[in-house]
Amino acid sequence: LRLPAHLGIFLGLAAGGYAVCLAAVTSLQSSTEARIAADRAPALATIRMVQADHARLEQRLESARAAYAAAAEAYRVSGSGLATMEAKLSELATLMTEINGTASSLPATVKLPSVRGSVGGRSAPAVHATTTASGG
Repeated sequence: LRLPAHLGIFLGLAAGGYAVCLAAVTSLQSSTEARIAADRAPALATIRMVQADHARLEQRLESARAAYAAAAEAYRVSGSGLATMEAKLSELATLMTEINGTASSLPATVKLPSVRGSVGGRSAPAVHATTTASGG
């Protein structure tokens, strides 16, 4: 089968026109997508910044949680020591109450016996000894 020449030309022109239309649509889509990407760039940068801030915040929260847990453990440990100290202070308070009671029952002054005389008139005994301790 042979096709007439004008049909071949028409078919070639139609295929060329279609190709030109496809190229124009592709170019239009490409430029539109580039404009959309440029319009979205600040929003994407903001999203990345928020994600980075969120990650830093999570790290700070984790650090704070660990510090809180360490402080709670230290408080718990010191609490048991405080309970022991409170018990000993209570014992000391009881002893102090007993001491205060005993001290308040004592008289304010005590009369000492009077001295009747003193030893006097005696002198040290005479010693008649020589030593060579001093070289003499």
